Amino acid sequence: METMAGFILRSSVYLMVFALAYKVMFSRKVHPTFNRFYLLMSMVITLFLSLISGIAIEVEHEVQESAVMTLPEIIIRAQTNYTHTSNLFSSSLAAAGSLLWIAPAVSAAMLLLLILQSIRLFVIAFRYQNPSRGGLTFVPLPEKNRPFSFFHWFFFPAPLMFNSNFDKVLAHEMAHFRRYHSADVLFFELLRVIFWFHPAYYYLRHELKAMHEFEADSLALTQFARTEYQTSLLELQLGGTLIPLTNPFNVSLIKKRMLMMNRQKWQKPARNWFKMIGLIPVMLILVFVLSCETSPKEKETAVAAVSEKDVPESAVAQKTETVEEDEVFMVVETMPEYPGGTEAMIKFLSENIRYPEEAKNKNVQGQVFVNFIIEKDGKVGQVKIARGIGSGCDEEALRVVRMMPNWKPGEQRGEKVRVSFNLPIRFALS
Repeated sequence: METMAGFILRSSVYLMVFALAYKVMFSRKVHPTFNRFYLLMSMVITLFLSLISGIAIEVEHEVQESAVMTLPEIIIRAQTNYTHTSNLFSSSLAAAGSLLWIAPAVSAAMLLLLILQSIRLFVIAFRYQNPSRGGLTFVPLPEKNRPFSFFHWFFFPAPLMFNSNFDKVLAHEMAHFRRYHSADVLFFELLRVIFWFHPAYYYLRHELKAMHEFEADSLALTQFARTEYQTSLLELQLGGTLIPLTNPFNVSLIKKRMLMMNRQKWQKPARNWFKMIGLIPVMLILVFVLSCETSPKEKETAVAAVSEKDVPESAVAQKTETVEEDEVFMVVETMPEYPGGTEAMIKFLSENIRYPEEAKNKNVQGQVFVNFIIEKDGKVGQVKIARGIGSGCDEEALRVVRMMPNWKPGEQRGEKVRVSFNLPIRFALS
């Protein structure tokens, strides 16, 4: 569910950016073919970029060298592989509980509505269809309705065939058919299943339908005089249809259509292409911000992973001369030992450490270094974080290390001594 939440968040941001860019750069100086291409590609690119997530960027993090004995690394893996989304957004959704199911429920309702509308449209088409003309199949309807087309079907009220404006309507709908406008409409209706809540989607959909009308008008004007065609638009005051998957002839933006037809020329598309290229850096920055995650990378010299066999004899000899009461040793002649050995210690830690839910929700992973001292009586003392990653991981590591049973204490010259250890615990979301 959180993966879906991240997809919705990323796509919502991309969609808003594309809508704002269209409003600022392309909405006033219109070239219908270019604008239609921009609106369609903005949705395709939004879907594609939203699928990109979890791009790891390693950042070197240097830690001061230490001669403290470092135990074998313990790796704690989460139950589920989480990808990077937006921490705050995903956490809020996780806290919402049952509200998480509202969005999928509405999307399912939208999909069901789309299917029912399509079925209704096909039933009408096959019930009333007549011979075709120029690739369009005529579907004269018995009831009063507004002319519209859907792919190769041309729906119109039967009396319109005897109207003097029928040839203009036919030319307009033929243009919709030849430019495949119905495919655009169907594509956007499918996207409403995902973006039903997003105002930018409805704005872009409205603009796309306007571009369809402008394109169809421009093609129809190659066959008829402008004033004759415009008069037909004003005379056709027909009712509406309840099926939004279509390309209606008489729509509410007639004023804009009239203005577009009266323009001497449209905006040159070359200028629009230069404007569109200017969006590329913005989108790259957004992809970096929304889809990348940083993970610390320690240099090889960052933490001294020292084992007993790697310690020079001189290092031990320096500590054998005197043993002070509260002195803490890094390396001694007889190192402390976990009951049952190293494998038993790894098993204990792995079975008791739990990946914090907060870290899962925030996509936090990395290495925690816990420093502790094995006292003279074998107890685990002075447990502290040498380096942490937060989000509950540090606290969980401290909790379990403090739970460890008493060790067999270390000895120096036959005396029990205090010995310091570093324990690396890696939290991994995989």
